[in-house]
Parts: sequence; C-alpha cells; structure tokens
Amino acid sequence: MKKLLNTLITATLLSFGAAQAASLDADTKKEIEAIIDDYVSNHPEIIINAMKKLERDEHAKTQQAFLEIIAEYRKSDIHPYLGKKDSKHYIIEFFDFNCGYCKVMEPYFEKALKEFDLQIIYVNIPVIRAESAQLAYLGQALFETDPSLYFKFHKHFMTPGNKKADEESVKALFKTIGADYDAVIKKIPSAKTAIEQNVKDSFKLKISGTPYLIIDGQEIRGAITSYEQLKSVLK
Repeated sequence: MKKLLNTLITATLLSFGAAQAASLDADTKKEIEAIIDDYVSNHPEIIINAMKKLERDEHAKTQQAFLEIIAEYRKSDIHPYLGKKDSKHYIIEFFDFNCGYCKVMEPYFEKALKEFDLQIIYVNIPVIRAESAQLAYLGQALFETDPSLYFKFHKHFMTPGNKKADEESVKALFKTIGADYDAVIKKIPSAKTAIEQNVKDSFKLKISGTPYLIIDGQEIRGAITSYEQLKSVLK
C-alpha cells in the first residue's frame, strides 16, 4: 500500500512537468504529499481499485505468457518430447529428476502415448536439490548430443528407486546406453543456458514446484494421481 501511495505521489509531482517538479521546495512537496495522503485515507476505494487493476494486469500478463509458451514449446527442438508436434493432444510437463510425484506419473504418460494422438514435452526445472541441477544439465546435454538416447537416461532417473548420480555412476549409465560421456560434457554450457530459460519460463507462469502440467490448454498444478484422471483431461 505504501508503494502504491508513493507511486501516486510521484505521478502527481510529475504532472507538474519535469522542470517545475524539480524546482518545488521541500515544504511544497511535503504539502502535496499530505494532501494526497489525506485524500487516499478518506477514499480507500482508490487503493482497492488500484490493487484490483494490478491483479488484472498481472493475470493478463501471465495468461499471455501461458499461451506463448504453449505455442513455442509445441514446435520446439530444444525440449525433449515424445509423439508428433502436430498431435491432437499435448502434455507439457515441468519436472525435476528428483520429484517423486513426477515419477509416479511416468507410467500414465507411457500408456497415454499408446492410446492417444499425443505429444509430451518435458521441461526440466531443477528445484528440489543441488543434484537436480546436475542431472538437468547432463540430461539436456545428452539430448543436444543425441536425442535418441535421451529417453534412456530419462527413464533411468524417472523410475522410482535410489538412482546414484555421482560421476562414476553416470559414466557407467552412459556406457550402458551407448552415450559418449566426453561429448556430452562438452555440451554442458549450452545445456545450462537451455535449463536457465526453462526456469525463467517457470517464473513467468508462477510455478512454485513440480510437477506443473499444461494439458490441452488446461493448467494443472500438482500431480495427476491416476490414469483415469489423465484420460478425463485428454478427452
């Protein structure tokens, strides 16, 4: 409220014009501030209406970002995805490799891919712990190196259970799936840039944690808890 009042005072002073406002002495400025303060105190609806407008503007801004992200992600080659870009249905999932709820949904997604004309876009935002960032960078770097191998890495770490993520364990995993560890490491800088953009996009959508889903234009904050629930959203 104080910030809003200061904004009103500043706007009033600016209405005098830059040169005139600069020439006002301290006593005159205080007098103007007192008049505005008194008026706002006696007309609290001004604050209420201003706050409502701010909320409407913020909502419109978020909604615009929401629509832009959907359009961008559906045609993106930066984000790992399954299915076709022109599929009838789509799921955009903001996830973390250490998110237990995200892991629970994986079998639902796999089943839905077989039943629906569906595109699933995976957007990694490492928010749970430091290890999440390490896995996010490695996964994105692997995708940039060889997209065909990414989902082997994804499935390994998104399968429930204690998956080791130390360097030796990751090297062993890469050897198992046929990935070139050294080539992937060279892609880490660009992978970090991509993951940082994912995080910036999550801020635009006011995401507070994972999972966060956009399914056929519908926002879902939190996990889908059954396959029947997922089907009901897709239909």
